[in-house]
Amino acid sequence: MFSSFFFSYALRFSTCMYVSYVLTEPIVAIRTANKKKQRLSVFSFLSNIITNFFLKETYTMDLLHAAECGRLTVVKQLVSKDKSVIRTCRHKDRQNRAFNINGSAIHYACRSGHLNIVKYLLQQDSTIVNQLDVEDWTPLHYACNNGHLNIVKLLLEYNANVNLKDNYLSQTPIEFAMYKQFEDIVYLLDPNIKWTRRNVNEISSKGNVSVFRNKSNLFLGRYILNENQIEQIEMFRKNPQSNDIELNKIQDVELDNMNVRIRLTHDFKEHMNTTIKLSSNDTDDLFLRSSTTSTNEHIMVFNDE
Repeated sequence: MFSSFFFSYALRFSTCMYVSYVLTEPIVAIRTANKKKQRLSVFSFLSNIITNFFLKETYTMDLLHAAECGRLTVVKQLVSKDKSVIRTCRHKDRQNRAFNINGSAIHYACRSGHLNIVKYLLQQDSTIVNQLDVEDWTPLHYACNNGHLNIVKLLLEYNANVNLKDNYLSQTPIEFAMYKQFEDIVYLLDPNIKWTRRNVNEISSKGNVSVFRNKSNLFLGRYILNENQIEQIEMFRKNPQSNDIELNKIQDVELDNMNVRIRLTHDFKEHMNTTIKLSSNDTDDLFLRSSTTSTNEHIMVFNDE
């Protein structure tokens, strides 16, 4: 069921600003009769629509998590209060490896496949196009590593530097795409490139990551999984031909234990088609996260409250 986040009047400020919002599920479809009504301010829209919604729970979200989850309405609200947060709001908690230290909103959005967020942030401040995190990953590194061709195209329009190397593997964005076998991205970045693709056996034996990483929430470690769910994931990873799996009512520690639905697939094309289909140009995306955890594994996360 479609879900959206709407923010309340209370704003809390720190290095990264926060906004409170309520998670809602629509009961009645709201239709506006003319374009003027469609241009209602966010707060007017909230007041008009709230009577037709069942309010479930209130959360607090900062710019980084709003960008990661495709909450364009929240991102706009925070940036409208202080545009500098686009550059200054960074992931600083070294005990929490849900993301690289110094990761910013555009990094989060590029990893999770939220074109609308990336576009809005670049419109507000185009100088962030080559912003670096602690491992010198640029937005282009994240987009290439997760197969988001549409975001790669947008970053190139803003003159993203294709030659910057990260400081851990010393690789450029195109090398990330080559390793993950994202051919469309590889040939977009270099139409004449010649490269040797990894064979199926190599991908199967070396392409996956463990369900949990030590002291890290970067992949599935951020989700509270029971033994049966962990076993499902491990069986899925052992067989590249296995069907998609879907895990419901999974708590996401990174999002205050919010219930999410996780879909894992081996089919990258299907994964990308779904991502594009559920993306929005001018409002919140209909998914929280779309990323690639290994060459053979692609994950989509949805709200499941």
